[in-house]
Amino acid sequence: MVLLKLWGCAFLLSILGSGCGATGQGSRVTVTPTSSPTPLPSPTLSPTPDIIEGTVSIWHSWDETQRSTLFRAISVFQSSYPQVQFDVLYVPALDLAARFEEAMSQGAGPTLLIAPAEWGGRFYEQGYVVELDQRASENLIGLLNAPALETGVYRGKRISLPITMKGVVLYRNKSILSTSAQTFEQMRAYATTATQAGIVGANLERSFYFSGGHLIGLGGLLLTAEGMPAFQEEDFRYALEWLDLLKAFEQVGMTEFNSDEDFRLFQEGRVGLIIEGSWNRYLLAGEIGPPNLAIDPWPFYQEGRLAGFVQSEGVFLTRHTLKEEDDISWLFLQSLFSGEVLSSLGNVGLVPAVRADQLAENGGTINIGDPFVTQTINALEGGVAYPSLPEMEILAKQMGGYLRAVLFQGMSHRVAMQQAYERILADINAQRLNATSSP
Repeated sequence: MVLLKLWGCAFLLSILGSGCGATGQGSRVTVTPTSSPTPLPSPTLSPTPDIIEGTVSIWHSWDETQRSTLFRAISVFQSSYPQVQFDVLYVPALDLAARFEEAMSQGAGPTLLIAPAEWGGRFYEQGYVVELDQRASENLIGLLNAPALETGVYRGKRISLPITMKGVVLYRNKSILSTSAQTFEQMRAYATTATQAGIVGANLERSFYFSGGHLIGLGGLLLTAEGMPAFQEEDFRYALEWLDLLKAFEQVGMTEFNSDEDFRLFQEGRVGLIIEGSWNRYLLAGEIGPPNLAIDPWPFYQEGRLAGFVQSEGVFLTRHTLKEEDDISWLFLQSLFSGEVLSSLGNVGLVPAVRADQLAENGGTINIGDPFVTQTINALEGGVAYPSLPEMEILAKQMGGYLRAVLFQGMSHRVAMQQAYERILADINAQRLNATSSP
């Protein structure tokens, strides 16, 4: 299974031509208002009669094409608030967390950070980022994809707002399967009918990252808000249903477990359906031809549905914003969620973290010309949040082992889930005890 990182590639050029060396130090651009800003579509801003001034400092890992959207948003913002300046630093994705923590620990760092939402819990515990619960309006929350929104919540506190998202989706080769399946039974019927003469109707991945979302889609939980294992509720009902579903994948077609075989066969035009990351959409389209690629909504299964994990890139306010008299960083953050900015993100290859009904094709106002971005937004509407909790690392590791035991060694479903629950609970408690006892 091809699991590539989406959040920023290691581009080392500034959008304004300021280079940076190969040391991964990043590149900084200071943006000040010009006397004749380029006319651009403007988000709805409401400047007060008072002069608002200061500097917004932004750290991010967007590549050269993607960050053009950020600079256009800044230019529009400055047309309404000409006294506000911007200090923008690009840091390669692999260096961003460490650079941010180092700077914040020394009293430096940005007022606004664009970074993976799963980092938020650590940053919050360190006191580097602040809560957004009392700031975000219902109108703003109502724009955004629900699973992506959930990834910005840590221990019940909202600490980031999702600006872009990625996730696990269902890809279909339309030359093999002309119709998307509404139910799992339809998917099985379509796939088995298409399996002939060297063609396989489906090859479905069952490793935890690519299948764990189904458990939540069926109605279950993985972790509570406090980070404790939650899948024992109702006597493992949903966990057992999940394992039954994964076994039923064998009746649909081929299956994989942490393998690239499904990806390779799909590229060769020999598989109708695979479960893969949304970030690989252009690679797959380039291999089988864009007209043949579709990203389907997840089909229903019994009383729930299949579902893929959704992760987001969030926008954080840092503790430096607590000293701002005019909340200028928060004011700019809100402008990033205008229809113009969100449309622009979708048109440079990012997937804005918006609800599907906000798309122009669904009656909304966000106009994105890239069909694979809009299909991804529609598909991720039926996804589930990948929990942004440190305990998720323990759960994912243990669940992977027990899935292997069930799928390949014949371990009883109930025994596997009971042992997984006990082992995960013990590991979490041990981790917390060690953290408490450490100086």
